[in-house]
Amino acid sequence: MGKAPKLVGTGFLAVLLLSGVFLSGCTKRPNPEQLSQLEQACAAADRAEQTVREKEAELERLRSEVTQKQRTLEEVNREKASKESRLNALRHDVQQTKAEMDRIKSERGVPPPPPVNR
Repeated sequence: MGKAPKLVGTGFLAVLLLSGVFLSGCTKRPNPEQLSQLEQACAAADRAEQTVREKEAELERLRSEVTQKQRTLEEVNREKASKESRLNALRHDVQQTKAEMDRIKSERGVPPPPPVNR
């Protein structure tokens, strides 16, 4: 007799829980509100995916732009170095020419010109 009431109590509890699941609105088909929420979620996901695609395209465009600007910078730096080298060579030539002119003038006895105020 001790097992029977336990078994009946357990069975009753199981039936009560299962009926609660069925009575709580679990159906095979969603209601219109759930469908609306699902459609909104799908639309939001589509918008998010579109935004991701746009941002990825923008990122690729910006990376390409950075690469191009780096190439331009390297080219400009090479040109700058070349021009600085030529300018330094010209300065050296001017200094040598001035020194040569000063040497020739000193040999001839010509006084140096007065300093120019700029």
